[in-house]
Amino acid sequence: MNHAQPRCLFLHGFTGSAQDWLDCIGDDPDCLAIDLPGHGDAPDPTGGFEDAIQRLLERLPDSIDRLVGYSLGGRIALGLMQAAPRRFRAATIISAHPGLTDPLIREQRRAADDQWIQLLRLQGIEAFVHAWERQPLFASQRRLPSALLDRQRARRLSQRAEGLARSLECFGLAGMPSLWDDLAQFSGQLRWIAGSEDPKFLYLGRQVAEQRPATDLRILDGVGHNPILEAPAILPDLFLR
Repeated sequence: MNHAQPRCLFLHGFTGSAQDWLDCIGDDPDCLAIDLPGHGDAPDPTGGFEDAIQRLLERLPDSIDRLVGYSLGGRIALGLMQAAPRRFRAATIISAHPGLTDPLIREQRRAADDQWIQLLRLQGIEAFVHAWERQPLFASQRRLPSALLDRQRARRLSQRAEGLARSLECFGLAGMPSLWDDLAQFSGQLRWIAGSEDPKFLYLGRQVAEQRPATDLRILDGVGHNPILEAPAILPDLFLR
């Protein structure tokens, strides 16, 4: 951890690591990027979503009062905001889901997450990464330079299969509570970022802005689900820091 009293915590996406933010924040002492539970050097999560959020909250330096989270990291940021709403004065959420409200859709998602978990545990990290990268969610990345995609793939392959499986069990959307109501009541500054080529998460961002009109919704033209990878040059100017 940075010892220069960082103020802003950066939370990466599933299969990512703290290194994902390097192109955006460099060595800025105001920023702290961490490996999320089950990723990189971080221990595997235990218990449920709320338990893991509480443990993460207890580990944070007292100086942290702002959050930036992408995808899984965005959902974890929302969990932190729900657990300690008065601590965080600003949050930037990127391509994230505030939680499922329909029990049927939740069970469908649980079944889908279970398939990914079984793939990780039975076939290992290489088979998982091969399948994970071919999801339609990441279609916009196919036009990126091969060297950039190779770097992302190498980081994914460096993960532990069991760590990712445990992360899905703990933080998967099926096990995450709906945080829509808590989000609507958040009193700090909130910026929500979505790519124009990421229709599902663009729709969610518009829903958030509708339910919480004070939200500053930013739509990135020509960008898909992962602005950290696809638009690292413009993203830093959008962080609430």
